Formats: sequence, structure tokens, C-alpha cells
Amino acid sequence: MAGDGLTTATDPVDAHLRALGAVLHGPARLRASLLTEARGGLEDAVEALCDNGVDTAEAQQRAVSEFGTVGEVADAYQDELAAAQGRHTAALIAVAFPALVLAWDLLWSSHPPSGVPSPLALVMSRIEDVTSWTAAAAAVVAFVALRRGRPGRALYALTVVGVLAPVVCVGAAAAMVLLGPAGGSVYVTGWVVSLAVLVALVRSVVRAHRMLVRTRRRCE
Repeated sequence: MAGDGLTTATDPVDAHLRALGAVLHGPARLRASLLTEARGGLEDAVEALCDNGVDTAEAQQRAVSEFGTVGEVADAYQDELAAAQGRHTAALIAVAFPALVLAWDLLWSSHPPSGVPSPLALVMSRIEDVTSWTAAAAAVVAFVALRRGRPGRALYALTVVGVLAPVVCVGAAAAMVLLGPAGGSVYVTGWVVSLAVLVALVRSVVRAHRMLVRTRRRCE
């Protein structure tokens, strides 16, 4: 039987770990590492009991019982997985937005657009810059927060930043295209690369949001 209770099967340790793995969600490498760590702890406990004269089947049952229910162990492990996903997303935001700003500054300085940008286009450019740097700063704060305590609030803030910042930047960029002077084919490449980066950001934010939802459900 799998779930929040203890699991029983021919091999209680394997059954318990399968049930635990089924309810854990997050970065695959860390998830596998946590399950390997859990298996090692359970097998050590079984071995210690057997050394003290306990029958193998009974030792497995007792080791699983002392290890904790699937729900109890999953709570601690899921927080760790959620924090890891959040840190990955925060690092991506913290690096990607400033990188895009600097890349566009370099592109504009090396390939200046034809004509003079309108005042409104310059305002849109400023909005994009401020949004990008603000998102990066917020991501750094979230990254630090995710290294301490429970990840719920930091994941929520990260989700908000990860959704609003790309929307604002794409909107400002679209306005600059419509309001600004022509930039040539090299700018098309810049827009394509920027869009690809933003899509990757959104995908990572979606994964972080899923971790947030699962964390909140367990707390209800």
C-alpha cells in the first residue's frame, strides 16, 4: 500500500521507496540523489537490526516504520526539491535579464538604428532596462531566501517576477519596434534570441510555480 501510511510488500524497503518516489516532484538529479540517500539509510538500518539478531523481514518492516511514513518524509524532501528548482529559476532570471540588457546595448552601439528614436520609444527602452535590472535584483534576493527556511514565499515572489518581467519586457520591446526607427536585419536576430531566452525563463518559472502549488497543498 502506498500513500501517507507505511508500505508493505515482499520487500518493504523497495515498496516504501517506490511510493516515496511517486509523490516527489522536482529536479531529476536531486530527486534521484534523495532517494538513493533514503535507500542507503534504510539498508543501513536493516543491516544493524540483522546484526542484532532480528529476522530480515522483521528488520525491513521495523526500518521502514522508524524511517517515517511516505507523507512525513515527502514533506521534508519536497521542500528541498522545491527550493532547488526555485534556485535554478532565480539564477536564470538573475543572469538572463542583465545579459539581455547588455547584449542589446552592445548591439545598438555597434549597429545604430537609422533615424532618431522617438521620445516614447526611449521611454519604453528605459522601462525595459529598469524592469530587467529589478527582476535580476529580486531574483538574487529570492535565491538567497531559498537557501534558508521553507521555500513557499520565495517561490511565490519568484513566480510573480518571472511572469510580470517577461510580459513588461516583451510589451516594451514591441512598442519600440513600432515606435522606433528601423534597425536592419541584425535586429531581427536579436529579437529572436531574446524571445528564445524569455521562453526558457517562462518554462523555468512554470516549473517553479508547480513546486509552489505542491508545497501549498501539503500545508493545507
